[in-house]
Amino acid sequence: MTYYMKRWLPGLLLLMMVAVGACKKDEDRAPLVAAIEGEQFEILAGNSIDFKDVSQGQASHWKWTFEGGTPETSELSSPTVKYDKAGKYKVTLVVSNASQSSTITKEQFVTVGYNTINVNFTADKTVVMQDEAVTFTDQTTGIPETWSWEFIHETNGKLYSSTQKNPVISFVVAGKYSVKLTATNPGSTGTKTVEKMIEVIDKTFVSADLKVSTTATYTGANVVFEDISLGNVETRTWTFEGGNPATSSEARPTVAYAAPGRYKVKLTVSNPYLSSDKEIDKFILVVPGDQLLAFLPFNGGAVDAGPLAIPTTIVGTPAFAQDDRLNGTGNAVTFDGASGVMLESATLLNLGTGDYSVSAWIKTSSTARMMVWQESGKNGSGDNQSWVRINDNATTQFLRFNTEQPGGSSILSIGTPGKVNDGTWKHIVAVRRGVEMLVYINGVKAGELASKPATPRNVTGNQPFKIGLQQGASSNSNFFNGQIDDLMIYRKALTEAEITALYGL
Repeated sequence: MTYYMKRWLPGLLLLMMVAVGACKKDEDRAPLVAAIEGEQFEILAGNSIDFKDVSQGQASHWKWTFEGGTPETSELSSPTVKYDKAGKYKVTLVVSNASQSSTITKEQFVTVGYNTINVNFTADKTVVMQDEAVTFTDQTTGIPETWSWEFIHETNGKLYSSTQKNPVISFVVAGKYSVKLTATNPGSTGTKTVEKMIEVIDKTFVSADLKVSTTATYTGANVVFEDISLGNVETRTWTFEGGNPATSSEARPTVAYAAPGRYKVKLTVSNPYLSSDKEIDKFILVVPGDQLLAFLPFNGGAVDAGPLAIPTTIVGTPAFAQDDRLNGTGNAVTFDGASGVMLESATLLNLGTGDYSVSAWIKTSSTARMMVWQESGKNGSGDNQSWVRINDNATTQFLRFNTEQPGGSSILSIGTPGKVNDGTWKHIVAVRRGVEMLVYINGVKAGELASKPATPRNVTGNQPFKIGLQQGASSNSNFFNGQIDDLMIYRKALTEAEITALYGL
């Protein structure tokens, strides 16, 4: 840089700064004229407008005022404003900078019309006692200005009405009420009716009722009861025959049963005016839980109620509406000759070389060859399997109990004592105790394996346990035709006393 350039540079910079300042002052002194984009806006109530400043000059501050709008004021250059009420509204804009300000007011700039009424409402409760208050909340869209509520009794007609937006109604007369709301604004009317929306219960009425998590369980398991009584319940007393606890006043008591049996349950509910009882005899079936692997009571479905809760798969369309041996409706399954159930466990039901027992109730009049149950066996003869099948022939093989492994099988075939297809309920228990194999029918030993193997057959096929069918490599066969109930699998050999007790349940 030359000497002369160094001398002139500070002066040049000073001149540039002065020029910039002069330009800035010129901008501030330029005429500032407030202006708003648009001639007029027309919207429906509940909608918004995006306003835009188009003022002349250099504004640095804005102050908007919106009559009837939300927000009422703004300091943004382009605010968004919502209008909830019909009418004509003015808008004012003041723009300013360091030296100037300008104001514009547009009268009746925004015209807000009434929106279409769409009626809706809720209630904080729908089932109440007499004299209990219900709060109704209007949720109508379209900005209604008037409300007309009607509360219509199912037999007595309109008993209550209100013109409040969110009325609170105390119903004195018991029964069911339909609720009707008519909402209006000057441009629209809407109506909505909800039939029998509110149920008002007579405070003197009470009717005992209950439900239970299961009606079939095993010793040591918990059963959950629930009071579902109707009416005004102020006190309750449960009585559980054979249960622990034996009594309860809870709404949802949990009860355990220590001994097998069929037990009665009683619920008494009351209020100062009335009391009501519900007593069900032989309501809860409790089977022995010692070494129980699976328990399918078939009470309305194919669910394992045992301690392992093994998943099941339904094959075909079995029906779960059959009466059981005690005429309990829906407590047995009907297989139609093309259906069955599989317990889906590849390992939990591997019986190996240990002792086991399978107990089941059956009822059939069919003469067809049918499988009652089968453990493994998908790979056919020589597979590690066990099964009970009936009607192999009508002389020496009315009932057969098999244990099998590759290289050998033991089959207990029973003739006339094994005839179980007479159309009545039969209790069949197959027992493997060491190398012994026994079958009990209705608590009495019907057959015992004569030729015993040197060691127990290894029943370990890593396949599902089948009920009502025989599984093959590619298809199923020997489907059961009739009813089956209360199938139990134990990892032990049941004694005659235990079998007799099961037969008595």
